[in-house]
Amino acid sequence: MPRRCLRRPMTSEQRAFACQHLGLAHQQAHRFARRWSMSVDDLLGPAYEGLCKGAIGFDPELGHRPSSYLVPKVKGELLHYMRDTGFSLRISHRLRELWIKARRSVAQGLSDQQIADQLQVPLERWLECRRACGQRPIPLHELQRD
Repeated sequence: MPRRCLRRPMTSEQRAFACQHLGLAHQQAHRFARRWSMSVDDLLGPAYEGLCKGAIGFDPELGHRPSSYLVPKVKGELLHYMRDTGFSLRISHRLRELWIKARRSVAQGLSDQQIADQLQVPLERWLECRRACGQRPIPLHELQRD
């Protein structure tokens, strides 16, 4: 299903505002790329889309810092992109959070029992998490190759 287009065209001021904050979109795309072992190039488009949506909706008269408004918009678009293309199956938020907490221990080569003990979860729960989250997300279009 194609992504929705921006509802309102950007004004030249909004475009300039978005261009001033391109680094913010790059930063968030790089964070997501490191976190989910994905290509930054795949994530820049959704990050830019979030930046543009944020530039359209930002109201400087409210007194908020631009980054306080733009970062959630960019992250939201990246999360939508990950949800729509990143996983071939749904993984619960709790399992993903458990995986994030355990990544350092996995990298250190600890046993499954040691990791489960560190996380204070049953070994079965940790093994379920490892099976679900231990793989790099595969975009659905890669699974549909003939």
